[in-house]
Amino acid sequence: MPDFTDPAQFPAFYELPSDAEIANAPAEGLAGAAWWMLAQVKVNMTLTKPTLIVTDRRGLDFAVTFEDSSMDLKGYRKGYTMVVPRAQRTDREEGKKAVMRIEAKDCKSVQVIPAKMAQLLELGQVLDMMSADDGAEGKVQKCAACGKTEGSLARCTGCGTVRYCSKTCEQECQLKGWSELGHKSNCKSLKAIKTIWPS
Repeated sequence: MPDFTDPAQFPAFYELPSDAEIANAPAEGLAGAAWWMLAQVKVNMTLTKPTLIVTDRRGLDFAVTFEDSSMDLKGYRKGYTMVVPRAQRTDREEGKKAVMRIEAKDCKSVQVIPAKMAQLLELGQVLDMMSADDGAEGKVQKCAACGKTEGSLARCTGCGTVRYCSKTCEQECQLKGWSELGHKSNCKSLKAIKTIWPS
């Protein structure tokens, strides 16, 4: 699971390499490099070309244009976070703001997580703790709702991440986790995160 707070893996807009820098970089220098742009959708500004105004982790607004005119932006709702692998900035002539252009061949690689950026960063910390618990020697798994550690734990069937205790109180704990502890709003987001970054 990547660390969403790592600026090398998740740079802000002006920390992204420019398309000119990418074009001039030696191929072996970029091979294997992995970074993603996280940006919260602010507004859909599509007129002729699919265009979104988004906000990066530092609060900077910028435009993202998709070079595939058939790109469907229906899932890119206001407040959701888009994930652009190996994103690059397109600097324009002086006096004009830089933009992010997604080439037609790369449009399908852009993903959406149904969560605001702040929620995504928070979920990333939770997932980091859970994955550390999974691999740490002597760490005991616990029910996400009641904290019990004895017996077997069942994972949420929606996201496969959150755990609940055994059959005796499983339904009660799942209901509490879903309605009172916020898992209802996090489940789809956790599933999307695990789809993009499976390990």
